[in-house]
Amino acid sequence: MASAPNPWFFAGLASAFPNIAPSSADTSSTSGSKTKIRDTSDASADIPPPCKIFRPSPAAVELTADEAQGLIGLEPQVLIFRYRNKIHAIDHACPHRTYPLSRGALYDIEDFGIVLSAGITCPKHGWAFDINTGQSDRGTYRLGVWEVEARAGGDGEEVWVRKKAQQSTA
Repeated sequence: MASAPNPWFFAGLASAFPNIAPSSADTSSTSGSKTKIRDTSDASADIPPPCKIFRPSPAAVELTADEAQGLIGLEPQVLIFRYRNKIHAIDHACPHRTYPLSRGALYDIEDFGIVLSAGITCPKHGWAFDINTGQSDRGTYRLGVWEVEARAGGDGEEVWVRKKAQQSTA
């Protein structure tokens, strides 16, 4: 018997997700360069955070970073952000030790200067995950990756997300 598909939930307008661009600190090479999701030294009430954290449910609830920190590991959370002009949605908790990935750093996965994908590094232990596949740089740990869909809405382009179906590793 096939299980019901994962439901989609509304994450907000696409315009609510500012682009996170690679750090310009080293313009000569992007290799090894990492960009924090949010620069906490520049936190301002006028500047929205570049990511949102949701507790997925029929009535999706957006959480503040502090609320998410207190609940991480206790219930599912999704981290949604725009990196290099593409919206991504991943599990908020690192699958290794449930540390919040909203405190992590994004980077390009390259081979001979060609960008192949993008990754996120957990700031707790330095483990890294591909944000498109969930593959870890260590062991068999996998980061949960969510599908993202843009839909036309009355107030502009809307972002909808749902958990990707588990893929077998066999």
